[in-house]
Amino acid sequence: MSIPIQLIIQCVAGTIIGALYFGGLWLTLNKLTEKKRWGLWLGVSFLVRTTLAVTAFWFLGAGDWRRLLALATGFTIVRFLSVKQIRPEPLQIL
Repeated sequence: MSIPIQLIIQCVAGTIIGALYFGGLWLTLNKLTEKKRWGLWLGVSFLVRTTLAVTAFWFLGAGDWRRLLALATGFTIVRFLSVKQIRPEPLQIL
């Protein structure tokens, strides 16, 4: 398989990892109001999401900087789209 196709596949994998990471964050934040120990819930969620993302980067990146860059690019694209989706509209002052 050619290198550009491999990098595109890695970028798509990065978007999937990002979607799982930020989707998990969104679910966690939506459930916080229902939990008594919200700090523990938030901490465990962070550890699980981060461990899964770092593990995926470790295995899929395989020590190649081009693969890691493609993974990080996909992950960052999802981050920017997530922030854009949830950011409130600025207040309009007369």
